[in-house]
Amino acid sequence: MGKNFYEKPVKFKDQKYEKLYKHHHDVLNTLYSDPLFPPTPSSIGATSIDNIKWSRPNEICSSPCLYAERVGSKSVVAGRMSSNWIVSALSVLATVGELYRKVIPEYRKQEWDPENNNYAGIFHFRFWRFGQWMDVVIDDMLPTCDNELIFTQSSVQNEFWIPLVEKAYAKLHGSYEALEDGHLADALVDFTGGVSETVDLKGNDYSEQEEKRTMLFEKLLEEVRDHSVMCSLITISSPSEMGKRTEVGLFQGHAYAITSVKKVKMGETSLRKLFQGRETFPMVRLRDPRGDGRISTGESKSNDVEEADYAYSTSQLTRLLSRNPEWSKIKDTERERLGLTLDQEGEFWMPLEDFVSNFSELIICRLFNTNIFTVSRTWHEVVIKGEWCIGAKGTSQDRSGGGPTFTETYLRNPQYMFDIKKNEEEIVIQMLQDPPIVPHEAPGLQRHLIGFIVIKAEENRKYRLHEQWHYLPTVIAVDHIRRRELYYRGFLCRGRYILVPSTYRPEEIGGHMVRMFSDSDIHFRVLKRDGPRTGLLSCIGRKPLWVTVINIKSAENLATKTGGCNPYCVISCEGKKSRTPIMRNTSNPLWNSSFVFYRSSTSKPVTIKVYSHRAVLKDIFLGQVGIPAPLNHEPTLLRAELMMDENTEGTLELYVLTDDNFMTV
Repeated sequence: MGKNFYEKPVKFKDQKYEKLYKHHHDVLNTLYSDPLFPPTPSSIGATSIDNIKWSRPNEICSSPCLYAERVGSKSVVAGRMSSNWIVSALSVLATVGELYRKVIPEYRKQEWDPENNNYAGIFHFRFWRFGQWMDVVIDDMLPTCDNELIFTQSSVQNEFWIPLVEKAYAKLHGSYEALEDGHLADALVDFTGGVSETVDLKGNDYSEQEEKRTMLFEKLLEEVRDHSVMCSLITISSPSEMGKRTEVGLFQGHAYAITSVKKVKMGETSLRKLFQGRETFPMVRLRDPRGDGRISTGESKSNDVEEADYAYSTSQLTRLLSRNPEWSKIKDTERERLGLTLDQEGEFWMPLEDFVSNFSELIICRLFNTNIFTVSRTWHEVVIKGEWCIGAKGTSQDRSGGGPTFTETYLRNPQYMFDIKKNEEEIVIQMLQDPPIVPHEAPGLQRHLIGFIVIKAEENRKYRLHEQWHYLPTVIAVDHIRRRELYYRGFLCRGRYILVPSTYRPEEIGGHMVRMFSDSDIHFRVLKRDGPRTGLLSCIGRKPLWVTVINIKSAENLATKTGGCNPYCVISCEGKKSRTPIMRNTSNPLWNSSFVFYRSSTSKPVTIKVYSHRAVLKDIFLGQVGIPAPLNHEPTLLRAELMMDENTEGTLELYVLTDDNFMTV
């Protein structure tokens, strides 16, 4: 499935905003009330609170609006029943205009317009959910207590896009209570359609290893150039820690957006002495998206002034317990001369060393550009949906084999094949499990521990893999965790690969989605069949009897009379041919390439011919060998001498496996 399949938003619960708006505004002249997410306790969830009243914005304040002016200068405020990860996600959303415009379609048309009398009490918002943009319709009745919103809101009293987006997101999940437990990375994916990665700053020991910090900083620079959404937070171990300040004044559990990364040049200033003579010094600019740093969760608003003293700003960095204590003595003017400027309220600069020491997690949400008509780097995107299911062994319904530790069953999982045609190519893999069938079944929790592996397969494989022999290495392994989304980004060399997604244990059921990004078309597809159709082939006299796998490891002492050897092998079996990659400038190539053939004429050997590639002239034939490949049921190592004009011309080292049971390969 290509990316275009998912571009048109799906109407959540088949509610069509345009039709409903027109019916209530033009025909009935009444305000919309949503029957599928009514103003009742069921929409809140099992958590009860006395005296809840569902009110429309014009009952809460005068002159309500979707957006007040200068959106970026305001903060997101948590209500008494807000979920912190949702508050953080909305806070990040508020700082990136391109994103909230995606979540809020036609936001100008949805704005209150008293002159044109366009208000009908109905709004719609969009979220990326399991591969599709979902268009969610809601009314604007919001839960209040004593005329104050009890969930997330704007610091500007008459601005309502924040509580309305939160209500639509709660409807998508089934209730407000379903938003209690979750992860910020998941919400950012739902708001952007991007791919998220969570970096454990503590577990990876960035604070102690300078080489790791250098690599992390280069990564941050690249992500800023690619316009990724990034934020960091200090994780908490219990709800009581939420919102408490660290010794340097940072809020625990709050997400701080990363707004800039800079390598500061010290020049000939006095700062060179301060930073131990280094020419450059890595810095990270952060912002508490909730504004001026004042905490609102669970605290009295009367404490705001006192709490504001902790807030970071350029002039308040003296509170930072830096590894370079003299840093706090640098004047504002000197910081600005170094380019450490501030663009928004609540921003502050922090040395990278202090960043990795003070924060626990770094969350990166990447927005991959798939528009081929732009000048920036573009990606090919492919999406496949599948499921883990239980059925009779050996059938297409037997697709839940557990993780790689269950060696007898894990290859029963769904399998997806792709090809890397370049010598090396960067790929990104995002794997998601679908939400519980019943939203109230496990609010906010993921159903399974999930993971995946990628195996380098035979170059010409067409069917599912049933046994992973030693010559088929696992090149990517993402461990099982109880998360909605898994992420991998890295490089693969030329070859054919099989991706195997799995739950931790066999016979766990559920849906999943694999999303891959690459520079070129990698032909990502589902492997369904276990082997060739023997019945069809037998009708024309070519019933396959054996399966043979040839793993060509290497060659030695190859030579050409003209000098310069660029060897490759051509493997032939019953009219089918395959070839290894070309190795450059070597007489002792290392291929480690595998090939699988289904044989009906078992008396005919498999032939391997070796050539040396030339760019212009005809390739040079270096010799050949015939491999009888009789039944042996397990890989056998052979050293075969190449023959040319009755003379030996080097040797091949290879493994050969032949079996009459197709399910052994």
